[in-house]
Amino acid sequence: MSRSSLSSRRSNTKSSPERPSFLASFLHDRANTELSHRDALAAAQAEHDRVREAAIRVFDLHTLEEERRKVEAELEREQERLRRERELVAEEQRLRALKAQKIPRPPPEPEPEPEQAPPQEQTKPKTAPAPAPAPSRPTPTAPVPSTSQKEQSQPAAPVPAPAAQPVANGVPAAQPPRNPFGQPAAGTTQSPTPNPFSQQLKPQEPKPQLSEPVKPTPVPQPAPTPAAAPAPTPDRHLQIHQELKKLRKQLEDLAKTPNSQLKGKMGDMRREIRKSMGQLTGGKGANAKPINKIKDALRESLSGSIPSPLVNVATFVADDRQPQPDAVHNGEQFPSLFIYLVNIFSKSIVNQFINECGASPKSADPIGVVAAQIFSDKDFQWRGGSMIDILLAKFRRSCPVLFGVRGTDKTAQGRTAIGWRKDGGSWMPEQMHFDRMAGLGAGFAAVSLRDFSKANKANPFPPTHYWRALAGIVNTPAAQVSDTQYIVLKAMIDGHEQRFLHFYGNAGLAALRVALVEFPKKAPGSVAAGGLRVLGEVLRTEKGLDLD
Repeated sequence: MSRSSLSSRRSNTKSSPERPSFLASFLHDRANTELSHRDALAAAQAEHDRVREAAIRVFDLHTLEEERRKVEAELEREQERLRRERELVAEEQRLRALKAQKIPRPPPEPEPEPEQAPPQEQTKPKTAPAPAPAPSRPTPTAPVPSTSQKEQSQPAAPVPAPAAQPVANGVPAAQPPRNPFGQPAAGTTQSPTPNPFSQQLKPQEPKPQLSEPVKPTPVPQPAPTPAAAPAPTPDRHLQIHQELKKLRKQLEDLAKTPNSQLKGKMGDMRREIRKSMGQLTGGKGANAKPINKIKDALRESLSGSIPSPLVNVATFVADDRQPQPDAVHNGEQFPSLFIYLVNIFSKSIVNQFINECGASPKSADPIGVVAAQIFSDKDFQWRGGSMIDILLAKFRRSCPVLFGVRGTDKTAQGRTAIGWRKDGGSWMPEQMHFDRMAGLGAGFAAVSLRDFSKANKANPFPPTHYWRALAGIVNTPAAQVSDTQYIVLKAMIDGHEQRFLHFYGNAGLAALRVALVEFPKKAPGSVAAGGLRVLGEVLRTEKGLDLD
């Protein structure tokens, strides 16, 4: 290696540390000076302001976007409202046009003069197969009155024969039809034990057609309940509701008097029942403790340990009852505190149906179980019957459509009739009303569709009440249907169809077809009616229940 190259390399090595451009800024001698710190703070402040302005700009854009979405949603709601109003006006105009139309009826045909030959021909197949001897007998003219009387008496028996034994579907009259909808063929209405509820699902007289909506006569009936009583009129339940309001006012006034033994104790028992109702869950056996607390409060009120005025029990039941040999209580009076607590218990049941079951219908089942257990307990019954009419009075007041009451959602009178409540002097919003009605419909089904076949107690509210409620809704004429009825009916069926079919079989299947297929056709433009159609499709796809 030459000396020149070695010297050049040494010069390069010595000059490297002397290059100021390779030093980092924080290693510089001026990095810790006051001026450098000020410059760094100014740069940081500028960056902070830039980020803050960018964040404010993004927030403003997000706020504007949210406002735009709200305006669009409000616009869609208004457009939907206008669309429904237009459809309603169009339907009303169409209805008025149909009512204004009149089809002239043709004049009645003149009745043919009675002849003797046709009755003789009708008797031919019965008297003799040969046609020759039949016309030879009535030739004399003298015994005409006697023969006419005989002819009138003889055809009376064979006249209903063609209608009594049809073979349109190959089903004789003496056998029930093998029909998944419980719809009998023509002439099968001569059942020895007619269904007492089939008339409620038939808005008109039966016709000899297979397209009859519901006719569950030939289907076997559920076993009759010993304690079942005739259905009371809805007005009686309203009377009970008024009597309960009077009783509550009297006891609350009595509790405010000095030295009253009801003071404090009545309020504690009322709060205990409400708290126990709020602790109900869906787990098996999880409700034993709340139920026992409710029973303890009711037994204490009956024992007389807390004196209260006696009241006539017949005032708070809908049917006329007579003393029963196996009844625990046969007297005419109960302590008023007991009736008051049963009223509080019933009111708590209805309030929980309203508040919890509108959005979640399945949560109604544990409440229905508790209601059935309390009202079926013989210790809380009177003359062999339950006090469930107090609960029904609450249902009647809150959801009248369950008792066959009809009314339009468009007028104040109609809304009052169907239980549409007011909030602060004005009608509550539509969605709030629908949630309320849905909860009550689900609760009514949870109470009425309870199976007591394996229990040693009588069902306090047998499924016949569910059938009557369903029939009262689906038999509504098209001009009187309301969205409230569709909401209540959907809540009654959704999740309860298996129990209903368990009780009524083919008759229940026919009733579901009317409720989910035929009844929505009465209001084709209604969103609530569409919910019933959707439920029918869900039952078909998920559970294989074909209603077509």
